[in-house]
Parts: sequence; structure tokens; C-alpha cells
Amino acid sequence: MIRAIALDDEPFPLEILEVFATRIPEKIHLLATFTKVEQAKKYLDQEEVDLIFLDIRMPMLSGTEFYRVFGNGKLVIFCTAYSEYAMEGFELEAVDYLLKPFDFDRFVRAVDKALL
Repeated sequence: MIRAIALDDEPFPLEILEVFATRIPEKIHLLATFTKVEQAKKYLDQEEVDLIFLDIRMPMLSGTEFYRVFGNGKLVIFCTAYSEYAMEGFELEAVDYLLKPFDFDRFVRAVDKALL
């Protein structure tokens, strides 16, 4: 099972990730969600996490910048409404790139890639 967190500056996408994750508890445990970069960083400093779901366009620090600085070799799945960042995401060796709005089946496929 994958231990994950999610960071997005908007609460609604985080709620969707929470609902989707609860539907496949044998594959993923979404430990926490964050709307603030500082909170997510503090959590990563204190807890063991395998995977980060990251929005890309956020105020203060982009998801790709966050991952470069704080990812520390963790798996990442970028979740964004902007397809133009896909190349950068894959250059960072993202497990997957979920284009919002994504459905449950697409979420499961992304989680399955992380399990490989």
C-alpha cells in the first residue's frame, strides 16, 4: 500500500482525491491533504510518505518547484488543469500527470503505476 499526501491550493480537488483514495484502501492511504506549502513541507519532515499528489500552479511556489526542493526521492503524481506543464512533469520523472478534471478510473490507473 502506498502512503500518500496531496498538496493543492484549492480545497475541492483535495476532497476529490480523498474520496477516490477511500474507494481503494488496499492500494493507497491518503495520510493528509494540504492547501499550504509550509504545512506540507513540515509534514514531509516528520512523516514517512511514498507519494505526493501535487498541483502545479499554486501561489508562492509551483508544484514542480516544491517537488525539486522537498520531494527527496518520493514518487509524484502531478494533478493540474494545465497540460502545458506535462513535459516538465515527466522530466522530473513523475509517475503520472492527471489532467483536471479526472475521473476515478484515471485516478486508479495513476495509483497502479505508482505501485509498480
